[in-house]
Amino acid sequence: MSTGTASTEKGSRGTADRGAGGGAKPRRELLTGAAAAALGVVTAETLVGVAPARATQGQDVILGADNTGATARTGIFTSGNKEWAQLADPGNANLGSQGVYGAGQKVGIRGEAANGIGVVGQGAISFSGLTPNGGGVLGLGSGTGTGLEGHGGATGGGVLGFGGGGGVGVAGRGGDSGGIGVIGRGGGNLQVVASIGQGVVGLGGGTSGVGVAGIGAANGIGVAGQGGSAADGVLGTASAGNGVHGLATAAGGVGVLAENSAGGTALHATGPAVFSRSGVLTVAAGKSSATKTGVALTAASLVLATLQQDRPGVSVRSAVPDVRGSSFTVHLTKAVAASINVAWFVVN
Repeated sequence: MSTGTASTEKGSRGTADRGAGGGAKPRRELLTGAAAAALGVVTAETLVGVAPARATQGQDVILGADNTGATARTGIFTSGNKEWAQLADPGNANLGSQGVYGAGQKVGIRGEAANGIGVVGQGAISFSGLTPNGGGVLGLGSGTGTGLEGHGGATGGGVLGFGGGGGVGVAGRGGDSGGIGVIGRGGGNLQVVASIGQGVVGLGGGTSGVGVAGIGAANGIGVAGQGGSAADGVLGTASAGNGVHGLATAAGGVGVLAENSAGGTALHATGPAVFSRSGVLTVAAGKSSATKTGVALTAASLVLATLQQDRPGVSVRSAVPDVRGSSFTVHLTKAVAASINVAWFVVN
C-alpha cells in the first residue's frame, strides 16, 4: 500500500511538472523564467523615468535624445552613392565643418513648412564688401549650374531677402571672368509698375527707400539694361517724380549720357524739353544791352540769343560770355525805346 501511494504521489508531481502540451519542463526552469520576467518589468518601469543613455562613437543613434560623443560624421548612403546625407561633419572629409550635407540626383536638401519657412540659414559673420564671409545661405554653382535658385508660388516671390541694420538683404557677386552677380528672368509680358513678368523687381522701404541700387566697380557699370530687338533697355516710370534720374557728383561726370554708336539718334525727346541754362533776359527801355548772372559757364560754352519781339532796325548783335563771372551780356544793334525780351540758351 505504501509503495503504491509513493508511486502515485511521484506520478502526480511528474504530471504537474509537464506543460499543457505534454512536454516536460522542470519546475526550476519555470521559476527561473518567472523571475526573469519580473526583473524585466522592473527594469522597464525604471527606464521609463530615466533619460536614455547618449549614443557615443560606434553606437546606434537614439531617438528622442541628444546623441553626443561622435568624432566623425554620421552618413547615410544609397547603393552606388547616388544619394547620401551627412550629419555633424567636423571636417574630416576636407570640406570644412558642416552641420548637414546632402546630395541627390534631383534635390540635395529639401525643406518644407506648412505655414513657416522651409529652410533657415544663419551666418555668423556679416557681409563685408559683398564678400560672403558667413552669409545665412550660400549657393555655389558648378560648371553651368546655378548656385541658388528660387521659384515663387502663384503670388509669392522666388527669393526674398531682408537686411538687418546695415546688412544686405540679397547680395550677388559675379565671377572674376565676367560672371553676373544676379540674373532675374520674369515670365509672361512686361507690365509697368505691377510686379508681373519682370526679371528683377525692387521695392524701396519707408518713405525714401531705394527700389534697386546698382554700384559698379572703378570702371564698372552700376546698372545695365538690355532690351529685346525692339524693346527698351531701361524703362523708368513715375507719377509725380522723375522716370529716370541721372546724377553726377563730380565735375568730370555726366548725369545722363545718350549715345548711338551706329550713327542714329542719340537723344529723342517726346514732349517739352526743359533746360536749366535757358530763359528770357529783358533789355530795359533806353538800353542796348543786358547782363545775365548766375549761369555756370566753361570755355566751351556757347550762348545763343534771339529777340522775342519784332522791332524794326533792332537785332541781337552779340552774346558775350564771362566764364569767371558766371555771366554773359547780350548786346543789341541799338538802344530800344521800350523794353524788349531776349531768349537765351547755353550749350556745352
